[in-house]
Amino acid sequence: MMGVGLRRPSIVAVACLAAITTRSGPVRADPPAPPAPPPVAAPPAPRPPAAAAVPAAPKPPPAARPRPKKPKPPPSPSAPPARASLQVTPAALGTPWFFTLTNDDTTPLRLVTDGRLLTLDVARDGGEDGEGGDDAGAHAVKRSGRKPPPTIHCTLPGELRPATDGERVRVLAPGVSYVEVFDPRLYCFEGRDEAALVPGSRVTAHLGWPSLHGGADAPPFVVDEAFGGDQRTGVKELTAEGVSVPPPLPQEAPADAPHKLAVTTLPRIDAEIGSGLLVEVWVENTTSRPIRLMLRPETLAFEVASTKGVLQCSLKSHQASPIAEVFAEAPPHGKLSTSVLLASVCPDGTFREAGLYTVTARVDTRHASGRSIGIETFDGLVKASAPTLVRVRHDRAPRP
Repeated sequence: MMGVGLRRPSIVAVACLAAITTRSGPVRADPPAPPAPPPVAAPPAPRPPAAAAVPAAPKPPPAARPRPKKPKPPPSPSAPPARASLQVTPAALGTPWFFTLTNDDTTPLRLVTDGRLLTLDVARDGGEDGEGGDDAGAHAVKRSGRKPPPTIHCTLPGELRPATDGERVRVLAPGVSYVEVFDPRLYCFEGRDEAALVPGSRVTAHLGWPSLHGGADAPPFVVDEAFGGDQRTGVKELTAEGVSVPPPLPQEAPADAPHKLAVTTLPRIDAEIGSGLLVEVWVENTTSRPIRLMLRPETLAFEVASTKGVLQCSLKSHQASPIAEVFAEAPPHGKLSTSVLLASVCPDGTFREAGLYTVTARVDTRHASGRSIGIETFDGLVKASAPTLVRVRHDRAPRP
């Protein structure tokens, strides 16, 4: 029988197909692998931050060339200091003292002879009873272990001291001295200062300006070279040797005052000028009975003492018929007072110059009695128990 015309596959192809289809075990078809991602470029390494701009340090200026030092001229020989001395002559308090300026040099010198430049250092005696002198007082202090009393510095107020050396200047030849009177109470005027100025105290006087005033080598000078004289270095201050205050003068025994009246005034008055000096006077009745008297400027008198002398000041009383209204009554243990302008009762010019004055008041009613009109009055003279120290600061300008 004839075939239908189909070709029989070859044995090799059949065998290959059988080998493929007859593999044992399940066959899994793996999905196709995804495409590889494109390569990613690595990020660039970070750059270090740029450094902040720092301004360049300024270049130091070129060092200046040291200039050659000029040789110092040899020091000129300084002139020797002017040689002058100050000496104080004490006296009992209430009487004039003296200070003496002497040219101890061999050439004329220019000296400022102004008592306003005086200062006083007052050291009280350390002894308990004030006797035995300075050495005895110092030994007494050392034995007792007590501190010595402080030294009191007495001077005029600053506005009264000259600031320059152009006033009251004198040129003294070699060996010539200048002498001036003064009262130490003018400088030791305040209560504490005056209390130190007692007999036995040690007083050291200075005249001039401290070294710090204007510099040690600059004016003012209390002693300096004079024109036409040899060269001298100026001296700012002179110091005298210390002196002791002498004992007081013996006092007169006070007269018994009738009816025991006492007159008092202020202990001290500091006045700018003397023309306006007003003094108040108190009269005290120390008895247990009333006393009548005439207390008016006409019944007051004053004794004014200064370094130039003593003056008596009073109004000229005119005798007139008294009337009862002019008499005042001082009650028992009571006081009466009245004020007087001293320039009106003293001679003109009494207080013209600046300085210290001692004023002692008196009540004189010997010519002011009321007996003629039947009134019992005090008719007598009573002096103040203590004077008033008056310091006049400024001179009064002379009348044109």
